[in-house]
Amino acid sequence: MNSGYLTINNGTTTDGVLESVGISCIQNNWGRVEINDGTITSDADCTIKNCGGLRLNGGTVEAPKGTAIDISGESGDVQLNSGTIRNSVTGVRVADAGDSEIDLKAVTFENNTDDISLGNDQQINIKKSFAGTAKIRVDDPARGRQITTDNEDLSYQNKLKLFSMNSGYIIGYKRGDDGVEYRYLADANGNIVNAENAKATADLGAGEQELDTATVVPENTLVTVTANLPEGAEFLGWSAVRADGIALELGDDQTEHFEMPGCNVTVEALYRGGNVDIDNPSGSGSSDVVAGIAAVALTGAAVWGIYETGTGIYRVLNMPGVPMPSNRAGLATLIWEKAGCPEPQTVKSFSDVDDADLHLRQAASWMEEQGLMDDVKENEFRPYRYVTKLQTCLVWDKAKEKSLIS
Repeated sequence: MNSGYLTINNGTTTDGVLESVGISCIQNNWGRVEINDGTITSDADCTIKNCGGLRLNGGTVEAPKGTAIDISGESGDVQLNSGTIRNSVTGVRVADAGDSEIDLKAVTFENNTDDISLGNDQQINIKKSFAGTAKIRVDDPARGRQITTDNEDLSYQNKLKLFSMNSGYIIGYKRGDDGVEYRYLADANGNIVNAENAKATADLGAGEQELDTATVVPENTLVTVTANLPEGAEFLGWSAVRADGIALELGDDQTEHFEMPGCNVTVEALYRGGNVDIDNPSGSGSSDVVAGIAAVALTGAAVWGIYETGTGIYRVLNMPGVPMPSNRAGLATLIWEKAGCPEPQTVKSFSDVDDADLHLRQAASWMEEQGLMDDVKENEFRPYRYVTKLQTCLVWDKAKEKSLIS
């Protein structure tokens, strides 16, 4: 279509599917296309080739062998308001859109290898109404990239569930000096604070803010950590270690400070007693070895030493050759696979786990049914949340007690 206005309210065949074989269903050069309903699919390398104005208000777009929606050219704006983009190698590809506006609102991505693909220097404006997850891949990640464009709301960008498909990179977060938030590509080992049983904060230019694992902290920034312990727990001290294996020595108070090094840092508040659950288990454990880690109040480097020694002894005695997972997804799949991959009673859907990732959904559902791991929040599993060696030891020990693994 070289000009004009095309509206699709439903498919045109008897089964409601507008289907094209070998070529793009829609080639929009300078016109305006509006899709309100129906299912649009093609076995070509692209289902909708858009160089003009596009409104996706509903319906489903699929490209089993390629890209569902390819956006290029500067002749119009694109608003992906609603609908589902699924079963594609790439959901939305922004190749070279120039100054065109590309707004992503309440669209749902399902079972795509990549949900969003961005060419060099390309960005996408993800609105607050986007409530799902998006897997993003960029061309030439070593060049760095601002992923999202400036927005009118200062409170939601860091809550967007965006995951990098480029190995060694994450989708980071930053609030600039002007108070505007945006997301950008960052080195996966580039100045992230993992805080366990604690809250980490820093002033990144717009006042003190809480840090999460999507927040990149510039080197030499002063970071404050405050212990967040269960009621009745006794604070023992801090363990803090850099990604390069060097321990950081913190003081003895429940609020301490350190300067951010040029790599990731994992900080954990150690304690004993209190009401402990399996997602916050530093205070106690059924294993004598693990319980002994927190038996004596130590501080600074001594805490880290006894922590590493205790978990190391336990792993040698009980987990020889077992790799230590780095996040909740790895921990769930480790225990589930060691148990023989049993079928859970119900395979749950989690808002932050791709429905197509049946392996992880089965593992997470089974672990929850066995009382080994819980949702962090209702319907959220937090698969990329960091887990400590101690957490892994405690979950492993509990699974052994239940005779789920040998």
